[in-house]
Amino acid sequence: MFSFPDTTKVNRNVPKNAFYNHLEVNSKLKQVFVNDVDRITWAYKFATSTLNVADGKDVHEITVFDMLMKRQICPTDLLVFLDKNIPRHTLFILTYNDKSCAVINFKEAVTNNNTLSYKVTNTYQTDWLPSDQLPLKLEGTTMDALYENFVRQLAGNSISENNGTLKEDIATSQEQQALRKEIETLKRRVAAERQPQKRFMLHKKIKELENKLK
Repeated sequence: MFSFPDTTKVNRNVPKNAFYNHLEVNSKLKQVFVNDVDRITWAYKFATSTLNVADGKDVHEITVFDMLMKRQICPTDLLVFLDKNIPRHTLFILTYNDKSCAVINFKEAVTNNNTLSYKVTNTYQTDWLPSDQLPLKLEGTTMDALYENFVRQLAGNSISENNGTLKEDIATSQEQQALRKEIETLKRRVAAERQPQKRFMLHKKIKELENKLK
């Protein structure tokens, strides 16, 4: 499927009940397992033990799960739930017929009552494509860099910045997307507005927001 080094291959089937019997999965998510997920394979393991990369400060292992789906959907809620509970960073490859979709959650470790868990702040996914066309390349000399590059590869234009840390660039990109959406809303209001004074004020607001984007 991918040109990942043989040293990273695991190719081990993971029973679905290994997830929903050991995690507090609600009935809705369990139904997704039953109705939409056919088979889960632990496909690859990216770590210092399998790759010639240095350990990261925040990322120590990336687990790649290949999920054979019963229909062409991306169960985002399920993938976010799993990622919050898996103590490693994770890349999901969903496959249905001859198409695949890659999904990655940007997550951060949080410590609560001496227990390490994760919060997911963003989810990025590709279109459904032939598997050899998925934008997945091993890039980086550390595990942190490897993970960051996977996030940026899957995010594409959703992360428009590349000037700070990954977290900073995600936040800046989200702010810009929100500004663009607000500008488009105001432009539609201008087109529908008949009163010159109100049109003037709307144009002024649009200009202010456009300046923020520069």
